[in-house]
Amino acid sequence: MRKGILLFLIPFLVSCVSVPNQRPAWIDDPYDRKYPEDEYLLVVGSGSSYQKAVENARINLASVFSSQVEAFTQITTIDSSDGVSFDELFEQGTVSSSVEDLVGSEVVTSFTDSLGQTYVRLAIHRKENAAFLKNRLTELTKELARIRSQSSTDRLERYRILLSSYPAAREAQQFADRIWVLTKELNPNHLAALRSELRSLARSISVEVLVHSENDSHLLKAGFEGALQSLGFAQESGDYTLTVTYASEPVLFEASPYAYERYQLSVILGRDDTVVRSFGLQERIAALEQGDAKAKALQSALNDGIETLIGLLSQ
Repeated sequence: MRKGILLFLIPFLVSCVSVPNQRPAWIDDPYDRKYPEDEYLLVVGSGSSYQKAVENARINLASVFSSQVEAFTQITTIDSSDGVSFDELFEQGTVSSSVEDLVGSEVVTSFTDSLGQTYVRLAIHRKENAAFLKNRLTELTKELARIRSQSSTDRLERYRILLSSYPAAREAQQFADRIWVLTKELNPNHLAALRSELRSLARSISVEVLVHSENDSHLLKAGFEGALQSLGFAQESGDYTLTVTYASEPVLFEASPYAYERYQLSVILGRDDTVVRSFGLQERIAALEQGDAKAKALQSALNDGIETLIGLLSQ
C-alpha cells in the first residue's frame, strides 16, 4: 500500500517543480537596473538561431546610430545639398550605419523560446565606447591639420590639397556623430567646414569645358560640366580649360553573338599653354545590338572619365 502511494506522488512532485519557459521582460524593454539607459545603449535582435539573432541585433544597432544621426543632421543643417554632391561623387559609405564597423558591442543576455526563436540583447557601454571614438577622432583631427598646413598660392592647387583631406574629414564627422549618439557631446564639424571652404574656393575658379567629338558632344559636355558644378567650380571661360576628346568605333568578331564598340577618351585640364592634369581611357564595350554598344560605350566613358578626373584633382 505504501509503495503505491509513493509511486503516485512522484509525478505530482515533478510537475510542481517544473518552471515554464517565460518570456524575459528585456525583449520588450531592453533597459533595466543592471543595464540602465544612461550607461548603456541596448538593442534586441531575434532570429532562428543564435548567430542570426546576433546579426539582426547588430543591424538594429547600426540603424539606431544612423537614424539618430540623420534626425540630428536634419535639425542642425540648413542646406545639405553640397554634402550630397560630394558624397555621391566620392562614393563613400556611411560609417554611422556600417554594421561591420560597430566596435565595442557585446551580447549580454540571450533567450530561446519554446518555438526555437532566439533573442539576444546587445550592449554598448556609452562612456567606454565614446572614449575609444574620441581617441580616433583626435588622430583624424591631427591628420586634417597636417594636410591643411600645406600652402599654395595657386587656387587650384590649394583646392587639390583641401580635397585630398575629404575622406579623413568625412570619417572624423562619422566618429563625431557616434560620440553624439552615445553621450550627446558635440564635437567640431570638420566636414561641414571643409565643404564650405572647398565650395568658396571653387567659386573663384572658372573652368570651361570644351568637347571634341563627332557624335553626342552635348552629352559629354553636360556630364563633365555637371560634375564640375557639383564640386562648386564656375562654368565660364577664364582660369582653366577642360578639353575632352572622344571617339568610338565598332569592333567586329565574326563568331561572337554580341556587338562591340571601342571608345577612346582623352581629358586635359590646362591653363594657358600649361597642362595641369591629363589622362586617357579606352575600353571595349559589348551589347546585343551595335547601337546599344555605342550608347553604353559613351556612358562608360563619361562615368569613368568623371571618376578619374575627380581622383586626379585630389591627388
